[in-house]
Amino acid sequence: MVEQSGGGKRNNNKPPTILTKEHRDRPKEQSYDSHSSKNHGGGRVHKKASIQQQLLNKLSVASEMAHSTPILDHQLQWVDKGVEFLTDNKDFCVVGVVGGQGVGKSTIASMLAGARPTGARRSYMFWPQSRDARETGVNQTFGVYMAVSTERFIFLDTQPLMSHSLLDNLMYSDRSVDDPDTQIEIQSLQMLMFLRQVCHVIIVISDWSVDPTIPNLIKTAEILSAQSTENNNIREERVPHMVFVYNFSDRSDFMQCEAHKRTLKTLLKHSEGSKDAVMAYWLPDNKLPVRGATPPPPQYLQYQGHSSFQFCFEQLRNRVFSLPRRALSSHPLSERGWFHMSARAWDSLQKSQNLSEYARLLSS
Repeated sequence: MVEQSGGGKRNNNKPPTILTKEHRDRPKEQSYDSHSSKNHGGGRVHKKASIQQQLLNKLSVASEMAHSTPILDHQLQWVDKGVEFLTDNKDFCVVGVVGGQGVGKSTIASMLAGARPTGARRSYMFWPQSRDARETGVNQTFGVYMAVSTERFIFLDTQPLMSHSLLDNLMYSDRSVDDPDTQIEIQSLQMLMFLRQVCHVIIVISDWSVDPTIPNLIKTAEILSAQSTENNNIREERVPHMVFVYNFSDRSDFMQCEAHKRTLKTLLKHSEGSKDAVMAYWLPDNKLPVRGATPPPPQYLQYQGHSSFQFCFEQLRNRVFSLPRRALSSHPLSERGWFHMSARAWDSLQKSQNLSEYARLLSS
């Protein structure tokens, strides 16, 4: 036994500690507190990534859409197939397009959905009126068709209002209808009332600036909607924006834009659309170049008296997409929730007593 300084004793029986390479490469054990404090920020990142992945999963459920799909068939019966193109996303906008026959509703709706004005018509979301349909006076769209863009804009293209082609079908194809004229007007009112309930923006297209037919139908639809017991929960902030578009305009129409706006304001007097400034846009005829034709030299190009179709349409598109989205319901809706709400809205319109009473008064 050997004495050590400080009164301690050396233990010669304790084996020496040998550090091998395996011990040196082994990571040090961390305490629970240090491990949790170090990865606290990583947990937030993981949670954020999980939320983003859930959102992507919701958006990836919807099928890819190449062309529009009907939600109301030619007999105005609801079709559930369109729900497969919708997701649980709540950040969406519904744009309805309505107007007379042959005014370019499907073409403008397709361009709003992303088609180029100079692109091939077969690539459009909504089928435009064919040459045979124009020559025979037959409408192209029956019922209501839906298309969804990549920006989650839902576009609705409707059958024409007060269509003579639909009237001809009722007169000669459906003998059970006693008063075809009244039936066509009721269908037109149903289309307008339906769009008022399910759209954020309604685009009214016409090819004649002073046509009083559409404004009168709009006011009638507003009156019937206000008196309907099914729609008494629609407040003023839920009224959709109304945008009027005059297609195939010439130089004289562009020169009288302000006068046309005053006329439209007068036609919409006492309606909900007259409370705000009238949103009206004029589009010239989109004359596509003939395939194989040689374009004229620049010195032969004359000023048309208005801007090009691309410029005018871009102004319309920017305006429509920048409008604030008013609530369609008292609670937030997803795309699929909107679809089911629309189905209930159409079912209630078919059973509306106000429309039945109005039809009876027209027939009497």
